Amino acid sequence: EGRTAEERADSVHELLFPNHQPTGEEAHLLAEWDKLREVRESVLKSLEGARQSGMIGNSLEARVVLRASGETAALLRRHESDLRYIFIVSQTVIEETTGSEVIPQIEVFKADGQKCERCWNYSVEVGNDSAYPTLCERCVPAVNAMCC
Repeated sequence: EGRTAEERADSVHELLFPNHQPTGEEAHLLAEWDKLREVRESVLKSLEGARQSGMIGNSLEARVVLRASGETAALLRRHESDLRYIFIVSQTVIEETTGSEVIPQIEVFKADGQKCERCWNYSVEVGNDSAYPTLCERCVPAVNAMCC
């Protein structure tokens, strides 16, 4: 009839996903995220040790210090603003070192600041907003956007 498969389908559930050909840039990004997943696995092991020792109760109570050099440090710096979400912790710190380790040295500490009652992350900014003294710097604008 001259119609495409998409036009002939009675339901979207009968359609196939398009055949995607990755580009060179995507291959680079996939390799980068594979490395970040490796680092995350090491961080999760360190967090579990801190949890078992009683230092923290859950991962949001943690500040993770990553000591890395070379390409690993550069990778962590490129993703610095996302690391706390990747590791599910309240704070991350990157310290550059000399060496050639592939996986950074990881140290876990109790997070600085107070617990935000909305997102449960710890922040030194909790209490700085007089209208919402129990919220962090990320939650105050979100609450303002919802209610005002």
